[in-house]
Amino acid sequence: MSDTLPDKIGRYQILERVGRGGMGVLYRAFDPVLDREVAVKVMLADFSNDTEQMRPRFYREAKAAAKLQHRNIVTVFEFAEENNQPHIVMEFLRGIPLNSRMTTLPPLTLADQLDIVAQLCSGLGYAHSMGIVHRDVKPANVFILEDGTVKLLDFGIAKLATSTLTQQGDVLGSAPYMSPEQVSGAQNLDGRSDVWSTGVLLFELLTGRRPFEGDALTTVIVGILKEDPPSLEGLVPGLPKSVVAAVAGALEKDRERRTPKAEDLGRELQRIRQSLLASGDLPPMEATRYASTNVLKALHDDRQKEAAGTAADKTLKGMAAGAADSAPVVVPQSKTWVMAAGAAAVVVAAIGAWVWLGSSSQQDRPADTTPASSVAASASPVPASPAPVPAEPPAAKPVVTNPAPSPSTIEKKAAVPVPAADTKKPAPAPVKPAALAAMVAVSLSAPYAFEVIDGTRTISAAATSHELPALPNGRAIRLVAPDVFLDHLVKIDGGEGRRFEYSPPGLGKIEIRAVRGDCRIMVGKRDLGFLPFPPVTVVAGDYEVSLACPDGQNPMYKQTVTPGRTARVEFQK
Repeated sequence: MSDTLPDKIGRYQILERVGRGGMGVLYRAFDPVLDREVAVKVMLADFSNDTEQMRPRFYREAKAAAKLQHRNIVTVFEFAEENNQPHIVMEFLRGIPLNSRMTTLPPLTLADQLDIVAQLCSGLGYAHSMGIVHRDVKPANVFILEDGTVKLLDFGIAKLATSTLTQQGDVLGSAPYMSPEQVSGAQNLDGRSDVWSTGVLLFELLTGRRPFEGDALTTVIVGILKEDPPSLEGLVPGLPKSVVAAVAGALEKDRERRTPKAEDLGRELQRIRQSLLASGDLPPMEATRYASTNVLKALHDDRQKEAAGTAADKTLKGMAAGAADSAPVVVPQSKTWVMAAGAAAVVVAAIGAWVWLGSSSQQDRPADTTPASSVAASASPVPASPAPVPAEPPAAKPVVTNPAPSPSTIEKKAAVPVPAADTKKPAPAPVKPAALAAMVAVSLSAPYAFEVIDGTRTISAAATSHELPALPNGRAIRLVAPDVFLDHLVKIDGGEGRRFEYSPPGLGKIEIRAVRGDCRIMVGKRDLGFLPFPPVTVVAGDYEVSLACPDGQNPMYKQTVTPGRTARVEFQK
């Protein structure tokens, strides 16, 4: 095919070339009849020399692929040919391929990775139920839209891998993702082959490498057929065992022992993700339901700061308890303790930043595997007290009966409790550490009314803006507006002498349509009643929209709403 940009292909006006591969060239085009942008993929195949076998097979398989109507599968509009060269017209997608997203910052969190593969499994499971096997599942064929939706590309085209339409380079290029039965040349491939490929993709997401690699194709194939994949736990220490087990089930070489269905793998990954969220090993669901990677990164940073603050608080409380029974001469050391606690917080925060900016295989490990007290002790120039000192130490202790030590001796043993002049009453604890709990002014605003809750207490009634003059830095508050589905946890991070300003997510809409009229509409756990009703105004984020039907058939879709836009959910059955 010439590199010259054609003016038209069929009725479609070509705007630009957006990609080229071994199988064809992809163009962005305009459909003047339906007034919409489309993608046109011109395949590098020629029908002129094989009219009896190639053309009928192409159209038979193309027709099957065109039947796939699923949220996680790219929609095909038309298959045709021009000058004996076939082309495919499909929806034009805006976003980023998964293979590119895997190498960009911020890295995908474990929650992101599980959700991406679960969405992929949803599309694969639907295709398998329609009798179609993809046969070429790999990151380059997985596309992530701007709203976080996952789309599987090239359905039906990859199915031609056993025909003369597929170029050899394409098959070889996908070899690291092929199942053992596929590289063995089996003709009776089924959905379990795609499950294997999905397991390879998930392995790569978690570790940053494929399970079977090599400079030569034969090395890769031998690994797929004969070798065990590298230990996930060895590559990603601290990875949940449930995730390790799910990957192992997908990468069983014997397909009779492999996870049987893509939807089974998808449900397992979603179950793992929900259990991790519920257990606190991942940020809460409300904190991770926003599609923007920048928001996800900010939430991750907040979590690391919270861990750092907890470690510092524990250290300061321990030091304050030790100081409560010390002689007044020890009080000047409190400045050192403040510096030590600050150093401990810096250590924890630095570890959290390294985890966030590291490889995608490591970002979901705990920010600090060393107990907070150990980190604080290693960072502090003052030895930690071995144990809390009782409020009234026994009179028989030598430290009570010995003469008062010299100032130099006290300075060397600052952490050793020294009785005050009045042993019946302990000296007051130093007040310096309390300075870390700085009070900051908080400013919150949105184009809709919401209330502010601190713990179980409403501290500011519903309004579009809130000025809170004095809240402790590091305190977590909730912003709630039930009418627009807002229930958002925010951590105050203003710093001493600075204001903290924050705006909750903007508003979008969900338009819901259903063929059945006897089912109630559920958004999350909220019952919206029966259709029809106008689009529902909600804050931007991810939502589960489902039907509650009398016969128990309750389909569910996940939809992401972006600010200022209307997302549509259609139940066609």
